Amino acid sequence: MRWRDLLALALWGVGCASAFAEEEKAFLFSPISEAPEWRLLENYQGTITQAQFEEKLKRIYDPTGALRKYLQMDEGGVELFRDVAKTEPLFRLRWARPDAKPVSPTGAFFLPDPQRPLLGRVICLDPGHIGGDWADVEERTFRIGRDRPVVEGELNLKTCRRLAERLTNAGAKVVWTHDGFAPTTNLRPADLYPEAIQYFLQDPVSRRQAGYSMNNLIRWNAELLFYRSAEIQARARRVNEELHPDFTLCLHYNAAPWGRAGRASLTSVSRLVVFTHGSYTASELVYDDQKFHLLRKLLENSSGEEVDLAAAVAKEFKEKWGFRAEDYSGSGYASPSGVSPYVWHRNLIANRLFSGPVVFVEGPYMNDRMTYGWIQAGEYEGTRLIGGKERQNIFQEYADRVAEGLIERFRSLPGRSSAFTNYSP
Repeated sequence: MRWRDLLALALWGVGCASAFAEEEKAFLFSPISEAPEWRLLENYQGTITQAQFEEKLKRIYDPTGALRKYLQMDEGGVELFRDVAKTEPLFRLRWARPDAKPVSPTGAFFLPDPQRPLLGRVICLDPGHIGGDWADVEERTFRIGRDRPVVEGELNLKTCRRLAERLTNAGAKVVWTHDGFAPTTNLRPADLYPEAIQYFLQDPVSRRQAGYSMNNLIRWNAELLFYRSAEIQARARRVNEELHPDFTLCLHYNAAPWGRAGRASLTSVSRLVVFTHGSYTASELVYDDQKFHLLRKLLENSSGEEVDLAAAVAKEFKEKWGFRAEDYSGSGYASPSGVSPYVWHRNLIANRLFSGPVVFVEGPYMNDRMTYGWIQAGEYEGTRLIGGKERQNIFQEYADRVAEGLIERFRSLPGRSSAFTNYSP
C-alpha cells in the first residue's frame, strides 16, 4: 500500500479512534523494530531460579507487575504469552534447580595497575543524538537572541571526545557507535512515511500535534521514527554485532521545559540523572519485542555491573558538581535504583537494545543560566570564572566527572573482574 493511500486511511482512522479504543488487541512489534529472535534466549535455559527471576522482575524490570498478566509460572518454569488471555505462547523458560548457585557473568583476569586501572576494558561511547544538519529535525537545538546556537548532538560529541582521551590514558580501548554528524542508519525520514502513518494510527489522539496539517503530522512522525528508532537500532546492531564492548556509556545533556511553548527560555535550576535499564511500563509491554528485550536483559545478568558503574559516576557528580538529583517519583516510567538518588531504572531504546551494561548519563540542563553561560564560553583552555567558581570548559569537566568515577570504581576492584563481557548468545 502506498503511503498516500495510508494517509487517507489515517484520516479515516482519526474519526474512528474512539471505536478502536474499546478493543484490547496486542500489537506485535514496536515501530520499525526487528522481530524478536526467541531462539537467542535458549542459552539461558536453566540459569535462573524462580525466586531469582521474581526478585529481579519486582526490583528492576517490572516494579508495577505489568508483565505478570502475560506470564504463567509453575514448578518447572515460566511461560510468556503474547496476549493476556494466555492463548498465544511466545517462549518458555526452564528454572534452574532451587539449590543452584547464581550464574555470574564471566570476566577476564586483569592484573591491577594503579596507573592504568582500565587496562583490558573495551568501552563503547554513544554520543547522544546526531547533531549537524539533523539538529533541527531532532528538535535538540535552540538559540537565544544572537548567541551561538546550542546543539545537543555537538555538545555530546565534544564531551565524548574528551572522555575518550581520559579513558584511553587509563588503559581502556574505546570504541564508538558513531563519531561525527552523519546518521548511523541508512534510512531517512522519507523512507519511513508508511511506518509513520501506522505509528500514528496506533494512537491518533496523543500523537496529534496542535496546528499541524495531516501531511505535516505524518512528516513529523516519520522524522521521529528516523532519529529515535531507526538511528538507535542501527547503533545497537553495531554494538551487538561488531563492537562487543564490556559496557556502553550513552552521554547526553538535559534541558528544563521551556517557559512558553516553542520559545526557548532560561531557568535557574539544573539536575542530574544516571539511568540504568529497567522499569518497563504496561503500555510498552503490549509489544512482543518489548517483552523479548525485558527477558533478554534480565537473563543477561548485567544489571549488577550496570548499577555499580552508574553509582560510581553519580558519586563523582554529587561530590564535584553538587547539582541536585532528578526525582521521578510518581512518573510511572522510572523507578529508584536504591543505590543513589541520582540512579534510576528506566526503559530507554538504547539501554534496551544495546547488549551488556549500559550507563545512560543525562548531564546538566543546557538552559540553566549558569550552564548556558558555560556552554557559550566554548572550549577554552585553562579555567574561567563560571557561576562564581573557577572552572575548566564544560566538556572537559563533564568528561572528567564520568572518567574519574569509572577509574575509581575499577581501581578498587580485585584482580579478577566481575565485569560483564558482551558476547551475545
